[in-house]
Amino acid sequence: NWLWFLTNLGLGACLADDMGLGKTVQVLSLLLALKEDKSSGKKALLVLPASLLANWKMEMKRFAPALEAVFIHPSETDKAALAAMAGNPGEVLAKADVLLTTYGMLRRQKWLLDVEWRLVILGEAQAIKNPAARQTRTVKQLKADARIALTGTPVENRLSDLWSLFDFL
Repeated sequence: NWLWFLTNLGLGACLADDMGLGKTVQVLSLLLALKEDKSSGKKALLVLPASLLANWKMEMKRFAPALEAVFIHPSETDKAALAAMAGNPGEVLAKADVLLTTYGMLRRQKWLLDVEWRLVILGEAQAIKNPAARQTRTVKQLKADARIALTGTPVENRLSDLWSLFDFL
């Protein structure tokens, strides 16, 4: 309910819980609610480290099988399909509820930066702790009505780590 409330207000949220406390399930619940609320017509984008794509795929099958997910990464989608997506993003967006990609693929699939997203979610958001890094600057170019950062370690070394997360939100 809290995530739904903030998302509908266009505000950002940071879930900074330890591993295993339900961040993924909370986000999946929100994505299911957004699927039912078709008022905006916009989609959600989930940006993750590549090592978590398989985990999210498994969790979606388990807890949210009704979600139509499209993976934009070579581990899940062949090169020809990735090129087709870049050539016709509208077709991909029409059939998906949520698109999942990695921080690295954002730089390679520039069309993702042009889409107006309903929601952008960052998994392991500490990946953007360095505001000067190219990865961080790329992520902050994403256009979204609302944003969510998921992290188990919001502040690893410096207060600027936390500042960078909230600058994104």
